[in-house]
Amino acid sequence: MEYTNKAKFIADLESKKIPGVILWRGASAIDGTPIVLVANRFDAKSGNEKTGAMVQTWILPDPHAAGIECTGSRPAKIMAWLKDTAAQSICGDCPHAWQYNAATGQNEKGTCYVREYQAPAATLGGVYRGAYPIAGIDFPTAWIADIGAGRDIRAGSYGDPAACAPEIWAAFMEKCAGRTGYTHGWKSAFPAFKRNAWRLRNLLMASCDSAADLRAARDAGYRGFYVIPHGAINTRADIKSGAIVPGAMVCPASNEFETITGRATSCIDCGACSGAAGKGSRMPDIIIADHSTKKRGNAAKLAASCPAAANMLANMGALA
Repeated sequence: MEYTNKAKFIADLESKKIPGVILWRGASAIDGTPIVLVANRFDAKSGNEKTGAMVQTWILPDPHAAGIECTGSRPAKIMAWLKDTAAQSICGDCPHAWQYNAATGQNEKGTCYVREYQAPAATLGGVYRGAYPIAGIDFPTAWIADIGAGRDIRAGSYGDPAACAPEIWAAFMEKCAGRTGYTHGWKSAFPAFKRNAWRLRNLLMASCDSAADLRAARDAGYRGFYVIPHGAINTRADIKSGAIVPGAMVCPASNEFETITGRATSCIDCGACSGAAGKGSRMPDIIIADHSTKKRGNAAKLAASCPAAANMLANMGALA
């Protein structure tokens, strides 16, 4: 269906008559396979207490091109695709993504906190069924900036934003009220992916997994978002800017910040994770304790069970 009335189109997004939009379809900057960029939840509601009510964006495989099965109105059956591809086209060489385990000869889930079988699979099912109007086909691409206008946007609810065309992100967030976003692409071995991350440095944080990462990201012109070991933040002194990592502050929307100070904010109200430009440009880098879905317990045990965790924990010095 072709939409010609922009105001009605946006109103229908806000009322959920239209569940969301496909902002972009194209070749992944990582490996060239077809992917899509979906934006949804324009109705200003979210079950995520940390982020608050933000528009969510999803970098996902094109389900038809990838041969991902979807039955009726159910979520797409994404797990087989993840085991087969390790999500490379959307996550690149992120150390928390699915990883190949030589011991089992299979790709296995890493330390990423996203449960792919939930919101990503549900969104992908909608893509498969044609539920989302497509920019440039069903509505003009010139509307993208106005669709994002005045909204708080989460870039990359799943997948790395730098896998997509940077100009689409720039347009969607041109008039937004606030934004958060992160990329591991800044240190990637995939050249086009890394170039996209550089072009998005003003909009996205550089995801860092070690102190050396944070230094390198700063040197490259990014602001960093550094995941430190679980349990590293325990006292009010830790909350003080620079107390744990010089020039960085503890995420004000984190559980640790709320537990220690008795107060917390949301990503919407904070605005620190907005890249090297905008509100975040006046703020320090951000650190947060690991909040992955993997059982933490004994670090050596976690490393043994997951190659991605082994690399991450080694970088953070958690295996000492």
